[in-house]
Amino acid sequence: MNTIAVDCGASFIKGALLSEGQICRKIKRQAPGIPKNRDLFSACWINSLLDLVRNMILELGGSEREAVLCISNEMHGFLLAYADGTPLTDYISWQEELGAVEVDGQSSLSILGSRELNREICRTGMNLRNGLPSCNLLYLHRTGALKKCTKQIYFYTLGDFILRSLSGKNPVCHPTNAAASGLYDIVSGTWNRKLMQAACADHISFISVGRGCERLSFQLENMTLCAFPAVGDQQAALLGSGLSDEKTLSFNLGTGAQVSMLAGDLVFSKEYQIRPYFGGRSIKTVPHIPSGRALNVYFRFVKDLLDRIGADVADDDIWKVFMQQEPQRAAAAPEIKCDLSFFDNAVTDNRTGSIYNIGEYDFTIGNLMSAAVKQMAENAVLCAQRMGVRQENIARIIFSGGIARRFEAVRNQIVGNYPNVQQCEVAEDETLMGLYRYSEMLFGERGKKNEFE
Repeated sequence: MNTIAVDCGASFIKGALLSEGQICRKIKRQAPGIPKNRDLFSACWINSLLDLVRNMILELGGSEREAVLCISNEMHGFLLAYADGTPLTDYISWQEELGAVEVDGQSSLSILGSRELNREICRTGMNLRNGLPSCNLLYLHRTGALKKCTKQIYFYTLGDFILRSLSGKNPVCHPTNAAASGLYDIVSGTWNRKLMQAACADHISFISVGRGCERLSFQLENMTLCAFPAVGDQQAALLGSGLSDEKTLSFNLGTGAQVSMLAGDLVFSKEYQIRPYFGGRSIKTVPHIPSGRALNVYFRFVKDLLDRIGADVADDDIWKVFMQQEPQRAAAAPEIKCDLSFFDNAVTDNRTGSIYNIGEYDFTIGNLMSAAVKQMAENAVLCAQRMGVRQENIARIIFSGGIARRFEAVRNQIVGNYPNVQQCEVAEDETLMGLYRYSEMLFGERGKKNEFE
């Protein structure tokens, strides 16, 4: 049986039909835009996305009579819906950042960050931060928006709600998605009741968390689909890029960046996060490292300048210039420095960046990009060190994400810090391939045998 893989990212929705480990057909669509200052209780965005995903599945399926369906989604987002599947809210992503908004003199961050909940927060595997579903959900609850509802309300991650809408049945939540909510106990493998009580005071129902192998069968027009629980896009990408041993280090450099490796034991720290993986294993990871999103700041400046002088230059051509990275700095000139902390990030406490140490004739695109690439590489290596990585123990490095694929210089600078690396790989279509491997682990010729066992 062939696999239909759909990855619901923040910017694009990607899908593929895969057979015997090969992509037979692939589609990429722009994700619906989320308008600013929207009404969170108007389900315009999620309804547009559902139409897009449904049509993509049918297009990928073509004449297939049956297929396995695997979905991954961007993490740290949620929506609320009634028991019949009707959305109460639109999709609320991590970018909403309602956790710092004060209601009656207190914010969600201050309430969930109280000493009484320290142990519970630790057991989520993640540090408390603005934008987490736990914080945004508490904000909705404290504003009184949920008290008006007399019907039963369910909490869904994005992928779970897509499956709910397509099938008409409640799916099982995969641990990778449950953990991204900030309401999951990674030690017990269940929803954290104390945090749920603190966030929504029993006003919300949660679908059960499974082991990831539960099947949900349903009909979509003339095609019978066997769907497995939706998974987090980070873990899907890591699986597709080949993360399978503790001597491998993964650097994902895309819109955002993360450094990850398999965790031996559940050792919690404020320096990194612990997240569920596949096969009952966990990963250590440091997310929110400045990457492509930070480079967009420079891109927008150049784009604005070109627009103001009436130059019609395609976005791709601007990026090609950025990627050339040809430093023009004179030998005696100072080296440009940059801080990519234009938003909340894992490296600094800043939310504004800077460019400094500029010589009189030193401020060129080539020098600026060289400085940015150097900063990205240094940040990534620093975050790996925070996870306790011993550089001499790393034998293999996997790169993934658009920035890592396009900027050879950033890969070279990172690899230069690991003297014993024997393999260095650049993954392609890692999330879609990860979804295929996920389906094969559960449904393929290997049967139910887990490749990590």
